Amino acid sequence: MENLLIFMGGTLFSLLLLYFLGVSLAPYRPNRVKNDHFECGLPPSSEAPQKIKFSYFLFAIMFIAVDSVGLFYSILLNSNSENLIYLALFSGVVAIAISVAMVEYRKGNQ
Repeated sequence: MENLLIFMGGTLFSLLLLYFLGVSLAPYRPNRVKNDHFECGLPPSSEAPQKIKFSYFLFAIMFIAVDSVGLFYSILLNSNSENLIYLALFSGVVAIAISVAMVEYRKGNQ
């Protein structure tokens, strides 16, 4: 638990440091185009909405899965050996989910 708190604190500190460095070092040159409002976006190029590719959604899901596996590893590897069984089960479920998603994705692209 202490490692997780140190990791979270370090991440928060790093993000705040990068934000304040960006604010302090970035040039400030406002003009009419930069201050213009883009509330409605660009006018549509066609009447029919465009479909989003499934691969973008699949990439996001895989990123979340791999990210959660990394967090799970970092927590469990600092624990006793009994938790390695849970780690193996969780890794197996994630591997099966990713392989099923890839099979479905490849079926859709053929």
